[in-house]
Amino acid sequence: MKDRRLRRITINILILTLLLTVAALLFQSRSLGAFGVLIGGLLAFVYFKLLAGTVTKALSGVDGERGLDNKTAARLGFKLLLYTFGLALITILVIIGHLAQPIAFLVGFSALVLSIGFEALVFAAFSKPRELPGDDDKNVPKDQ
Repeated sequence: MKDRRLRRITINILILTLLLTVAALLFQSRSLGAFGVLIGGLLAFVYFKLLAGTVTKALSGVDGERGLDNKTAARLGFKLLLYTFGLALITILVIIGHLAQPIAFLVGFSALVLSIGFEALVFAAFSKPRELPGDDDKNVPKDQ
């Protein structure tokens, strides 16, 4: 992963997982076990690393004009589908096996969504808008 935004998201997932796990330890509820939060957060971390690495690798040699060829796009879609089914299977096994309570697992896995949302907000707040060709005409006042 060469993109610093992807790296920040993975770091944020780990930080949020740690914070949510500590909060679950302090909260001490039957439906919100710290171990379940930790499992959910770590699974979110592994899932995001797999997705980011696969998509980055698939898009690394793509030509801007042509895009992905059909074979590469199909292979990428199949891999992402397998990752998602694997995630669903692991989630089912963790919850049925009583390794984690569903709410605790969901709280831990929410670190993924929160990290992506946070990075999107940071990007929207601090990125400079790009000037498009032909925008110079828009800044000129119109004759009345």
